[in-house]
Amino acid sequence: MDDKVLTALGLNAREIKVYRVVVRAGEIDPASLSKHAGIKRTSAYAIAGGLIEKGLLIEDSTKRPRIFLPASPKDIEHLTAEERKRLHARETLYKRLASDLATSESAKTYPVPQIRFIESEKIERFLYAETPKWIESLLNEDSTWWGFQDHTLIDHFRKWIDWQWKQEPELQQVKLLSNKSLSELRVKGKYPNRKIKFWDKADNFISTTWVAGDYVIMINTRREPFYLVEIHDATFAHDQREVFKNLWSLI
Repeated sequence: MDDKVLTALGLNAREIKVYRVVVRAGEIDPASLSKHAGIKRTSAYAIAGGLIEKGLLIEDSTKRPRIFLPASPKDIEHLTAEERKRLHARETLYKRLASDLATSESAKTYPVPQIRFIESEKIERFLYAETPKWIESLLNEDSTWWGFQDHTLIDHFRKWIDWQWKQEPELQQVKLLSNKSLSELRVKGKYPNRKIKFWDKADNFISTTWVAGDYVIMINTRREPFYLVEIHDATFAHDQREVFKNLWSLI
């Protein structure tokens, strides 16, 4: 079982340790779980409870003492189906929001933000198609990509990053915060205008946010199904850019 897979699913180090103990045991009571994981019983029980909520563990309270078991492969496949349903529901809500904005009274005076939701299998093609537009917009602003980049984006879209730096390499700059990882260390320094700062408070960030001119692009590559949301709104982009500029100067 690869820790990278568990990390990509959003599990932290202690959750991975508890999960591995349960998987190895097949079934285990709270006291034994605490002992083998090397974690206080109350903490081990709380962590197991979180893994139950995520659908990775099952609790059998009919036994005394109660026991924890790993979810079956069929249970895990069911999680994927449920995630797709949630993803579809979010897409519907984004579309409804965009529709509501378009028909609101404020649209008579202010530009309407444009929101696009891109599903997992379409993300790579979308990145290649839309990057020139984002670069054009940021060149009209301050020539800089601002934001936070989750390291898993490099794992999945490294070819796009290399391609992106062939588009106006002397004009655009990247100033992104990130969580420290081997993936990012391999890329760091390869392009003179691509600057990354590792942020020690970034462990809880699980997605990427870029600000490029009048666009804010959010990408989830930490857990499947992946998705991308593009928001085209100068006001929102301005405020997000100011946030990341200030964070950059403080770190």
